[in-house]
Amino acid sequence: MFNVVLPLYLSWKDLKSKVGWPYSRTHTSRLSDPRKNADPFPRVLKAVRDRNSHPQWYTLDVLSWLKRRGFPVPENLTFSS
Repeated sequence: MFNVVLPLYLSWKDLKSKVGWPYSRTHTSRLSDPRKNADPFPRVLKAVRDRNSHPQWYTLDVLSWLKRRGFPVPENLTFSS
């Protein structure tokens, strides 16, 4: 077996390239709305309180959301900084 190395927090670029997220920023925002979805996509986190700061998602929350939706998620994860 091999280990899958992911960062602890996913940027938009990591979400697209490392996790294989197929949706746009707009649709991701729609999936994150708890008023429209019973099981919303994990909420976005910001490193600083600035509207121009980069969005980040906690990797374990994203992977558990994908797993609940029936996507294959690797069990042997290693986190990098």
